Amino acid sequence: MAGTVTTPAPGTAPRIRYQPALDGVRALAVVAVLLFHAGVPGFDGGYLGVSVFFTLSGYLITSLLIAEFDTKGTIDLPAFYGRRMRRLLPASVLTVGVIVVLSSITDWFDGVSSLRPQVIGSLFQVANWVLLAGDGSYQELLAETSGTPSPLEHFWSLAIEEQFYWLWPLAMLFLLRRVGPHRSRTIAIGALTALAAVVAPIIAQVWGADAAYWATPARLAEILVGAFLAMLLGRRLDLPSWLAWLAPLGLIVLSASVVLFPTVGGPAYEGALPLVAVVSGALLVGLQVDGPVRAGLSIAPLVFVGKISYGVYLYHWPIYVVLDADRAGFDGAPLVFVRLALTFVVAVASYFFFEQPIRHATKVGFRPTLIASLGATTAVAVASVVLVPTALGNYWESDDQTAEAAAIETDDTTPLVPIVATTAPTSPVTTPSDESNTTDGSTPVDGSTATDPPGPGSTSVPSASATTVPAPTTVPPLPELARPVRALMVGDSTAEAIGAGLVSWAAANPDLAQVQTDVERGCGFVVVGERAVGEGWEQTPDRCVAWVDDRVPAQVAELTPDVVVLMVTPWDVIDHRFDGSTESTPFDPEFEAELVEAYGGIVGDLVDAGVSSIVWVEPPTPNPLWMSREAPQADPARYEVVGRVVTELQGQYPQLRILPFAAWHAAEGLDDDKEIRPDGVHWTPDVSRLISENYLGEQVIRAALGLPFSGPTN
Repeated sequence: MAGTVTTPAPGTAPRIRYQPALDGVRALAVVAVLLFHAGVPGFDGGYLGVSVFFTLSGYLITSLLIAEFDTKGTIDLPAFYGRRMRRLLPASVLTVGVIVVLSSITDWFDGVSSLRPQVIGSLFQVANWVLLAGDGSYQELLAETSGTPSPLEHFWSLAIEEQFYWLWPLAMLFLLRRVGPHRSRTIAIGALTALAAVVAPIIAQVWGADAAYWATPARLAEILVGAFLAMLLGRRLDLPSWLAWLAPLGLIVLSASVVLFPTVGGPAYEGALPLVAVVSGALLVGLQVDGPVRAGLSIAPLVFVGKISYGVYLYHWPIYVVLDADRAGFDGAPLVFVRLALTFVVAVASYFFFEQPIRHATKVGFRPTLIASLGATTAVAVASVVLVPTALGNYWESDDQTAEAAAIETDDTTPLVPIVATTAPTSPVTTPSDESNTTDGSTPVDGSTATDPPGPGSTSVPSASATTVPAPTTVPPLPELARPVRALMVGDSTAEAIGAGLVSWAAANPDLAQVQTDVERGCGFVVVGERAVGEGWEQTPDRCVAWVDDRVPAQVAELTPDVVVLMVTPWDVIDHRFDGSTESTPFDPEFEAELVEAYGGIVGDLVDAGVSSIVWVEPPTPNPLWMSREAPQADPARYEVVGRVVTELQGQYPQLRILPFAAWHAAEGLDDDKEIRPDGVHWTPDVSRLISENYLGEQVIRAALGLPFSGPTN
């Protein structure tokens, strides 16, 4: 029997026949998601558990709406929405509220660049659109650089379901009232489901993988498949026994998909999830008749996990984010076990002591429920504005006016040769005798003088801990230039941060240099394969490939720089998978071979384009959020592999020189200064400008002229 209707008592919700096996399906789906997020091998496609949830939700909600209409001749919309609010909002508002409080009293989420918008999106059930509007994919990349994923990332799926809950009862009431025959209603919903299934790959093709995964219209077909099955089976009292074979078939295909679907890319991001929903639907149909799978999914432990699955899903990700390997002090299987155990303990407590009492408060009418829901939601939203710290954001960016002042002018065809090789110009470095220095002859890293107040963007370093950046004084002076040196800075966001200072220095010294940057955040020079980002894997974005293969060569051809400065920090040292399955680190021969090919490719392309001087900046090792994480991008040994590859490449190309910026950075005592790199990765604009004034600017000129670098050597 598909859905026997039980006549409800006055004031209670309509009921359909309870099927324990459906709670078993919930249990399997949520466990797949938990193991996927924990990075357990074999669960690369565990995110498909969310798709199963969507289809099951569509089936159950539509079955309840049909049951109510058949019983009462209408759908009590206020009662329906009241039940939804009592069922879903308390635990979700509690979760967001706790995260807001934790963000104010700890530094656990300081690296989340968009926590405030995500709080608002989670509270008002539009989290998926917030992710899309905020360029979600890049936020994940930035989170990996700073070491902090958002504790609210998983709310996107809850938002899609809740958007469906708000609209679907209205659509069903209209359909049930206006379309008489049940067969016609079923055809109408079937047609809507088919349309949504066609729309999903179109969205993927037109708007990309992010929209295919997060946009509500792209995921609507998965819910509507369940709704269509509810219509198809709703009036059937007897179903043929052979349908039981659909259950094991559906379970096998779903299990294989969880194992075989890639974590990044693949069918899920190309609009193929409606096909997964069809398989989920086959499983649901097979469970409507007696069979071994139905009996197996009805065992008490699975049923119990299914009953608390909402809380399990809701609480697991914040727990995973807080209880990482660094805080736990261990990783691997023990960390997975502790995370799962804590998740279930919290979910059980929430279910019995918080969710259930509120859910079964049936005497509370719609209006008090609505007022309480809006009040709690608004209170947490207001608290987030007051308590959630302002995100660091992209504080290292250069301003447009400065960039315009430093831009390369290609109309000057004067050769870059000294007019008088023995005449020194105004020094491009800040010397200890400069009147703008402090009384002890040093320059504070925030760029202020002893009497000037901190300017915009100043780090306001206390004088007791101020770090000085003395200028080199033992090298011969630079010769006078026939024209400014043209320099192009190329790299990731760390190159952008250092480049911002180089641009600022060039704007202040127009006779010495003209500087432009061509950077792509979240990209290294290795642009093949998949890379480890956060808890999972992602395909190297197409934008990274286009940047290296197309944009940089086009910029070089247009600007004809005298020197190209290359710098990339974390993205070429994090773990990669080049064959789609085997995890590889820079210490593996396969990884090193990819470094050799990628670096040789970009240097060779620059040389072929006529660039006579290439500077490879050796970056200081980052320390994300200054938490001493044992993360790949904070491992100095990985950068040593990169350095060895570049050194060998230097022997092939005399145009290539390695700038020992890391050695200079360490010699000046800057490595552990938390004021100059607030996130442990990127320098503030003021500090970056001083780095160029005291070191980098002069080295760029020396490289363009073929002169030796000044300062420390490796």
